Amino acid sequence: FGTAEYQPKLRGIFAVMDLRTNRLIWQQKWTELCYSGSVTTASGLIFVGRSDGRFLALDARNGRWLWAFQTGAGVNAPASVFEHDGRQYVAVLSAGNLFGRGPKGDSLWLFSLNGTLDPVDPPAAVTPRR
Repeated sequence: FGTAEYQPKLRGIFAVMDLRTNRLIWQQKWTELCYSGSVTTASGLIFVGRSDGRFLALDARNGRWLWAFQTGAGVNAPASVFEHDGRQYVAVLSAGNLFGRGPKGDSLWLFSLNGTLDPVDPPAAVTPRR
């Protein structure tokens, strides 16, 4: 069990449940563990981060990816959604985490539906610490 062929692949499942019926609505199988919290807006958007630095907007009805942004470090904290002067904003920390495999950083991102911004370069390969 100490050899590579017996090591389990770490995977995660991001799922949406109907809490009234306790039924699975949809799920996505991710190639890494799901360390991130998520937030859902009244308009049916789910915002969730990934350990590789991606910050996603998903359709709450079916899980379809609507938007993705590369922040440069693991997005493992749940986003905050708020309104200011009649505009909706989404703020999220991009810093990585102690246990996840992914790039580390120290950025706070603020998004609105009115802005445009090109994503940052994808993170460099991570070398595991020993």
